[in-house]
Amino acid sequence: MKAAIFTRAAALLVGGILLSGCNAPHSEEVEGRAESSETAPLPPVHTVALQASNEAVKLEGIATVLNPDILLQLDADIRAATIAANFSRGQLERFKASTMLSKQTIETAVRQAGIDASQLKLLSTRLRQSWGDQAPFLNVDDRQALMAEVANGSRGILRIDFPDTTANGPRNLRVVPLRGGEETKVDTFWPAPSGNLAMPGVSYFGLIDAGPGLRTGDRARVIADSTAKPTGVVIPSAAMVVYAGKSWCYVETAPGKYERKVVPLTAPVDDGYLVTSGFSPGSRVVVKGASILLAREAMPGSYDDDDDDDGGSPASPPSPVTKSSTSPMAQNHATATGDPD
Repeated sequence: MKAAIFTRAAALLVGGILLSGCNAPHSEEVEGRAESSETAPLPPVHTVALQASNEAVKLEGIATVLNPDILLQLDADIRAATIAANFSRGQLERFKASTMLSKQTIETAVRQAGIDASQLKLLSTRLRQSWGDQAPFLNVDDRQALMAEVANGSRGILRIDFPDTTANGPRNLRVVPLRGGEETKVDTFWPAPSGNLAMPGVSYFGLIDAGPGLRTGDRARVIADSTAKPTGVVIPSAAMVVYAGKSWCYVETAPGKYERKVVPLTAPVDDGYLVTSGFSPGSRVVVKGASILLAREAMPGSYDDDDDDDGGSPASPPSPVTKSSTSPMAQNHATATGDPD
């Protein structure tokens, strides 16, 4: 067992850490390494205090440039129905003013005027149901100008889907073609009357100036600012480490002691990630040296090579990786000074 302790102490000294209080014998080689390690400082671990933040959350989604044929056809149908309704209504008024027409002719004119008016109302309702009550082209005059731009390809209609169900009232919407290109501002957008079954969340329609990568059928990434400002703290990007498929940061729980905590990536901001729970203002997180702490925490232990004099079994392996970590000096000192069985 003494030989095993000697071996472990020598291995730690090779790593550049000077240990004290070890009862294992030292050879000249080990003493030389110890002397050189006195000048090798431990890797620095720097922390910063978390501050309360009301920074707006960045929203990201997917936009699809829609085929305008359905809207153009609906607009054409509404125009035809409007002409028919106006004609039948005017004809009915003329028939009523005449004393030369039979009652049956007037009744036929009344029935036709009702049919044409109902058809126009049906198409107008379909327009609202398909494109929303806040669509900018519900007005006939506005729709005619927009349809001309859509038909010649200078304007595009987007469907914008945000997977975040809290993405209500976004502002400053921009789209970037998935194939690459510059950002294009979405100058007009409004809530869609229905969501996207393939992406549960919040959906909008929008209008943009068409360009490369933003033609019918193209897809783009949407970037927006949320109008909601939830209270929380921002975890700096420099504090993030990735382990076991998740994102973490180290929180200083006591001098030289750190706890690894999961950081959700659902609310990116300019300087990091906004979290609304699990972290409190004033807590200190590691922004330099977090990867070193993670490497030491995840480093597997080793079994002792030698048995006890009485032929006992090897010493038990160290405990598995946990979500808490002490400082490197404290961990190595505890390993080297532990009493042998």
